[in-house]
Amino acid sequence: MSKGVLKTVGTIAGAVALVATGVGAFAVAGSALAATAASVASIATVVSGVSSLGAQALAKPPPARGSVSQILIQPDAPQPYVMGEGYFAGVLRHDTGYGETLKKVPNPYRFMPVVYSGGGPIESISPRVDYAAVSSWYNGFLYTDTQLGATPEADALSPQWPGAPGWGTSSKLSGQAAIGWSFKFDKEGKVFASGLPLIGAYGQWVKVYDPRKDDTQPGGEGSHRLGDETTYEYSDNPALHAGTYAYGRYQNDTRVLGMGLPADGIDWAVVSAWANTCEANDWTMFGVLYEPGDRWANLKDICFAGGAEPVAGGKLTFKYSAPVVALDTVTSDDLVEGINSITGMQPFRDRINTVIPKYRSPSHNWEMVDAEAVVNNTFLTEDGEEKREVWPFNFVKDATQSTELAAYRMFDSRELPFTINCKPHMRHYRPGECLHIEIGELGLDITAIILKRQIDPATMTVTFEMLTETNAKHAYCLGQSGVEPSTPALSQTAEERDQIAAAGQLPFGYEESTLSAATIIT
Repeated sequence: MSKGVLKTVGTIAGAVALVATGVGAFAVAGSALAATAASVASIATVVSGVSSLGAQALAKPPPARGSVSQILIQPDAPQPYVMGEGYFAGVLRHDTGYGETLKKVPNPYRFMPVVYSGGGPIESISPRVDYAAVSSWYNGFLYTDTQLGATPEADALSPQWPGAPGWGTSSKLSGQAAIGWSFKFDKEGKVFASGLPLIGAYGQWVKVYDPRKDDTQPGGEGSHRLGDETTYEYSDNPALHAGTYAYGRYQNDTRVLGMGLPADGIDWAVVSAWANTCEANDWTMFGVLYEPGDRWANLKDICFAGGAEPVAGGKLTFKYSAPVVALDTVTSDDLVEGINSITGMQPFRDRINTVIPKYRSPSHNWEMVDAEAVVNNTFLTEDGEEKREVWPFNFVKDATQSTELAAYRMFDSRELPFTINCKPHMRHYRPGECLHIEIGELGLDITAIILKRQIDPATMTVTFEMLTETNAKHAYCLGQSGVEPSTPALSQTAEERDQIAAAGQLPFGYEESTLSAATIIT
């Protein structure tokens, strides 16, 4: 939208405040608005108080999700669901020490089955110790049994040394990607002298449905079938994860994860187009969500990783960041009498000119870190002060991607929300679609995205809640490059910690030999 249009709209919004007081339109003497006030009133009542619509239209930052590097230990722990490629510490499902005394160590064995993700079978899983592959240092003392989460699982995870209390052949974890960790403690050995190291798993996690690979979908090619999870494939594409999670994950015809929307309740054509955009922009995702939990909040977090927001309506669709083409032009002839509102600019409190993106950094043990702030100097000058926002992109693991998405968030905070009431022939346009608004009486010549549609069943007239779309922003946002913060010096490895701890211990049997050689004075 040009500054000239904004200025005109702002003038109209201010002038209508006089009309509302009863002074009358022609009280604005000498203005160009006076001559057309009657026709403007019959087409639209322009008001400046639409900040509530703007607040609803623009997403607010999500809460930052917790660490993925700390194992979750709690009664009735929730079900984890891991998307993309990355590291997760998992959820402990059982923990027991057992075994006959070995070299004066009672209960020398420990077995810990850890679940990493539901929605299996996943693509791959690999045990990690201190974020690295298990080294030869642990030969003879650490063993793992892994499963991808087949449905059903053929066998339960098996401890290296039999007899683990509370765990048997019936302790199957169908549909769960998991690792059974077995440890042996030996007083004569140096391994685990400093305690257990951090344990976790690195994987390519859940598989997803791709409508582009389903030849029953318009334009699709391939054998993917919605609901038949044996046809799903691994991907780290945010759009495909959003669509799959919205539909839900099923085992034996029972939904075990996800929202559970019907197949025709999701706009798969938009999912396909959005997935293509994610691939073109190199936007991927990695993250862990939990259920039970707020499924709508989970879906929004997935969408944020792909520069999108879910749009609820008769059919779930998605508003995603990409250049759009207007499907139609709305003129005054398409409007009906009613309240059609627009604002000259977003309220000052809602505009931002600086965004600090947070993302999950593989270089920082998969913790959330800050990328460099994204600052638009033009916006900063217009506002006269820094308007800062911190946005955690919980499912993003790349600094540049988080920076690009932050730039989009900054622009979206300045797009204009408005409402128009249209004649029945406009009702076939749906949320997420784009229209060009050309209303000369109001000085409007803008492109906008439909956020919400309401149809009056009595008159079949349709009300659109819309948000302006500035196509020029895409080149700016995608031209951003992220700078990862410096990596702190790495701490000691588990092997080094064990060696230091072992060196400080008395040799095995030292206390016993000292006592036997001592002279007892009475």
